[in-house]
Amino acid sequence: MSYGRAHLEERLKRVLAEEIQALEDPRLFLLTVEAVRLSKDGSVLSVYVEAFQEEGEALKALAKAERRLLSALARKVRMRRLPRLEFLPWRPSPA
Repeated sequence: MSYGRAHLEERLKRVLAEEIQALEDPRLFLLTVEAVRLSKDGSVLSVYVEAFQEEGEALKALAKAERRLLSALARKVRMRRLPRLEFLPWRPSPA
């Protein structure tokens, strides 16, 4: 992975984490953005989250807030085109 891509993914992760924290949805309480991965063509951003409560409900809440999160990305990160957001549960790889 190139430095530019890693830097972009880190910036996207930071912006998404801030925006998710600003959402006033109780289903997103104690939710953390663990990682993001941008597809090779830049059309899909996989967002890996860890929820300390009900994971399924948190993923539904994120899907519902997708437009708001994309709007925040458009304002704060310069990209040619916005990727589609895909929210996935975080599964750490075994060490």
